[in-house]
Amino acid sequence: MSDQPNAPAGPDLAGGIPLTSLADGAMLAGHVGDDAVLLARVGEEIFAVGATCTHYGGPLAEGIMDGAQVRCPWHHACFSLRTGDVVRTPALRPIPRWEVERRDDRIFVGKKIEPRDPELGGSPAPVAGRAKAPASVVIVGAGAAGSAAADTLRREGYTGPIILLDGDTDAPYDRPNLSKDYLAGNAPEEWIPLRSADAYREHGIELRRGPRATGIDVGAKRLTLSDGSSLSYDALLIATGATPARLPGPSGNVPRVHYLRTLADSRRIIAAASKAKTAVVIGASVIGLEVAASLRARGLEVHVVAPEQRPLERVLGPELGGFVRKVHEEHGVVFHLGRTAGTIDDRSVTLDDGTVLGAYLVVAGVGVRADLELATAAGVAEGRGVPVNECL
Repeated sequence: MSDQPNAPAGPDLAGGIPLTSLADGAMLAGHVGDDAVLLARVGEEIFAVGATCTHYGGPLAEGIMDGAQVRCPWHHACFSLRTGDVVRTPALRPIPRWEVERRDDRIFVGKKIEPRDPELGGSPAPVAGRAKAPASVVIVGAGAAGSAAADTLRREGYTGPIILLDGDTDAPYDRPNLSKDYLAGNAPEEWIPLRSADAYREHGIELRRGPRATGIDVGAKRLTLSDGSSLSYDALLIATGATPARLPGPSGNVPRVHYLRTLADSRRIIAAASKAKTAVVIGASVIGLEVAASLRARGLEVHVVAPEQRPLERVLGPELGGFVRKVHEEHGVVFHLGRTAGTIDDRSVTLDDGTVLGAYLVVAGVGVRADLELATAAGVAEGRGVPVNECL
C-alpha cells in the first residue's frame, strides 16, 4: 500500500479561485503548499480533501464523483467528501480534509483538518449503552472484507473485544496485488500488508493467524479450530471469501499446476518463474490475464489457453474482449483461444487439438468458488452461496 502522494499540480487553492470555475458536481485538482488537494462541489456545499487515494496513490480528480463521495479510478476505493472516511475498500485509510471558505465570489482553502484517527478516520466517540451491542465479535477471514468489518466496528464506536481469525499466517494483506505489481516484480513485499501488526493492537483488534476455523456450534456460540482449541463468541462474521476453482479431471491435482489465492501462492509462482523461460496460463479470466501480464514483465514467454473466442467476452462483450486480447498481444502474450488443456506433464501442456506447449511453469486461473465450509456448518448456506439482506 502506498503512502507516496502525487506531486501537487493545479492552482494554489489557498490563494483562492473564482466560484464560477467549480461547477456543481465538478472536481478540481489543486494544491495547498506541498499538499495535493481535491476541490469538489455538491450544490452549495464545497469540499476540500486529499487528492490522492490512500490505497496506491491514484489521482482522485480522474475518478468519479457520486453525490458527496469520490471513487478512485484505479481500484474503485470510495471516500466521503464530508468526512474523508473510507466508504468502500480496497483503501483502508481516510483522506485528509481542509477548511473551505467562500468570500464574495471566490473559494479559499484554509487549515488542514487532521482525522481523529489516521488509520480509521473520524471515529465518533463511543456511545455508552448502545442497544444490542454484542459482548464480543469474532471475524473469520482476515481479507479485505473481514479487515474492513473490524475497522468499521471501531470507527462506529464498538469497544468490545474483536478477534480477527485466519488460517493464513501472512494475513491480512492486499490480495489484488498478488497478481499485479508484486507478481510482476514491481512492488516490494513491504507493500502487501493491509496494516502493521502494531496498528491492529493499537485499535484493540486481536489477530489470530495459523489455526483455521473448522466447525461451528451455533447453539453454544463456539468455533472449533484446526489446532484442537475452541473459541467462543457473541457475534460471528463469516468472511472467508473464495477459493480458486480447480481444473477438471486429473489435471486439477497435478502438483506443478499453480493456483493463485494467497501470498504464499504468489511467492511459489515467483520462485518457479525464476527458473522458467516459458509459462502456460490456463484461463483468460481477470486473474489469468493479470498473471500473464506479470509473467511477461518478468521476461517469460507466455501462452494463454482458454475455451472462449475472446478473453473476458462473457463479461465485457466481443468488442472489448477483442481490445483486451490486442493489448496483451502487443505485449507479447500468445493466445490459444477456443482450446482447452488436455494433459499436463512435467515439461508440457497438450491442448485438445493436439498442440503441445512446452512449459516449466503452469498457472490456472479458471475462476473462484465461494468458501462455504463454515457457512454450511452454521446452516446458512444455500446452493453455492449465502442468502443476504439489504444490510450486507
